[in-house]
Amino acid sequence: MFFPSPDAGAISLVIPTYNRGDLIGETIDSALRQQRPFAEIIVVDDGSTDATAAVLARFGERIRVIRVANGGVQRARNTGVAAARTDWVALCDSDDLLDPGFCATLDDYLRTQPPCDAVYCNFIAFDENGDQPDKFGQAPAGFLDGARKNGAFWQDVPNLYLRTLDYQPLFPSGSLVRKSTYETIGGYDPRFNRVGAEDWEFMLRLAAAARISLCATPLVRVRKHAGNDSLDNDRQVRGCVQILEFALEQHAYAQRHRDAIERGIDARRLLLFDGAFARGEFDRAAELLGQFRRMPRARRFRLKVFITRLPRLLRQPLWRATQSA
Repeated sequence: MFFPSPDAGAISLVIPTYNRGDLIGETIDSALRQQRPFAEIIVVDDGSTDATAAVLARFGERIRVIRVANGGVQRARNTGVAAARTDWVALCDSDDLLDPGFCATLDDYLRTQPPCDAVYCNFIAFDENGDQPDKFGQAPAGFLDGARKNGAFWQDVPNLYLRTLDYQPLFPSGSLVRKSTYETIGGYDPRFNRVGAEDWEFMLRLAAAARISLCATPLVRVRKHAGNDSLDNDRQVRGCVQILEFALEQHAYAQRHRDAIERGIDARRLLLFDGAFARGEFDRAAELLGQFRRMPRARRFRLKVFITRLPRLLRQPLWRATQSA
């Protein structure tokens, strides 16, 4: 039988990790320095081959460690949530940091506010050069229009599913989900292992099925470093396209918003096309042209299409002119 200490929050924390021996110690330290302790801290070691195991051993019984064969971050998250012994589970990636007030802030909200199924926290990205502006603060105008502000929280954001098609500020680190809700929608999908923006597929299913609140206070620091897959912007955009295509095929809720999703796919294909064209990757650019549902009508785009389809000897001088313009 599991009995959290009387002064602990009602939240379990799951930290999936793979070869983060140089960073995970700081992440766990931030989890242990909470003003109100987590009910438990579960670290799922996804088959690490570096010094991760030795680092985890230093924390002794203050954390629970589950070791699994390498299967990707989605399986690791799902394993940790399945093992959690509370009704609420928070997630934090093993290179990010939690504010000391994270657990207490969310625990108080759950105890005093109307029912919800999930909470996503604002965050600040940082690297060796310092902090970036908070993520919610960078949202486009109108992103939170119509939501009810309740202290530090926004509730009932209208059309949150659709709004994330244009701006996606809801990341796994700092997210909090009711365990029963997580299990009902199927958790994170392992088929998206190594796919850019993989967590968005889960968030779309969650937004379609659950009541989500947003915490305006930045309670997480998301570390940007050379090991981040998210630094490869082209990969992230390709992942978004793959996720939206999958949603149209597999998510029943997505059918209500087919036109908006198709526009979102084409907008991202345009980013990929522009990137391939700028790099002079004309075969890739031509391939992307065949994938548009609706071709953009902008004059500059039409010029790029014309150049892409020219024979190589004719194409190069015109392409160089566009790059220097």
